[in-house]
Amino acid sequence: MSYGEILKTAFAITRRNRYLWFFGLFAGGVSSFNLPTNFSPPSGGGDDPAAGALPSVDPAVIIVAVGAILLLVVAAIALGLIAQGALVESVAAIDRGGERRFKTAWKSGTRTFWRVLGWAALLVAIAVGILIVVGVPLGGIAFGVFSATESLGVRIAVGVILALLAIAALIVLLVPLQIIGALAVRDLVLREERPVAAFRNGYRMFRAQLGPSLLVWLIQFGITIGVTIVTLVLVLGLTLAVAVPTIALFAADLAAAGIAALVLAALILIPLFLAVIGALGTFTHSIWTLAYLRLGRGGQQPAV
Repeated sequence: MSYGEILKTAFAITRRNRYLWFFGLFAGGVSSFNLPTNFSPPSGGGDDPAAGALPSVDPAVIIVAVGAILLLVVAAIALGLIAQGALVESVAAIDRGGERRFKTAWKSGTRTFWRVLGWAALLVAIAVGILIVVGVPLGGIAFGVFSATESLGVRIAVGVILALLAIAALIVLLVPLQIIGALAVRDLVLREERPVAAFRNGYRMFRAQLGPSLLVWLIQFGITIGVTIVTLVLVLGLTLAVAVPTIALFAADLAAAGIAALVLAALILIPLFLAVIGALGTFTHSIWTLAYLRLGRGGQQPAV
């Protein structure tokens, strides 16, 4: 398997099929939102002037806000699951010389939605199981040590050692799970397997192609880190370039011009930032699909 050929093909597919960036924007992961958990009004007696000064919040507004946030979370998760199937099927078809459009990619994603949902639920359950297996024993050791001694030095030393052990254990367990999951979802979409069968096939492929699978993961991880660092540096530079003149406008009592500059910068920078995320998601997702097709089972390219 030529890793250079995989990267070259993945880049070409990403560059020539920009509609896939929409799916790449959601396929990299599931967005999360921090929901506020304390909506109770501040307590206090009538003698506390500060309590009376706080504005009350209409419960209906809170319900609507929470409902809107939950709706956004569900929509993001659904789009992420649809994007998985859409990208896998589209990249595989394009690699075979076929043509795909946004509409056909979307149909592929919606067709495999429920099976991909089952795959995601299975991965989450396994990941939670791994966290429990790793966390409970280490947590028990930490509790025992902290209960047995009040020495700050001993507690810090034990805490550092347990943290390093936890990180090492999670890397050893979760990295293979990520690779198996990446292979399994492609087996699920391209071979139309059920989630458990696809996961089993992904594990078999990972075990049979251990070295190449790990190398693909390292390449994809390195590319993601590199692009992320470059993007953050560019975003920081552009933010400073926008912030300096904006601050100057506000300092000169030109608030309207400052607000207009911020809005214009947002309209330019936010789409560019989303495009980078979408392109990177498409590229890394394509790498795994092409690797799956090149690796195959037992070194044979799977029929799709």
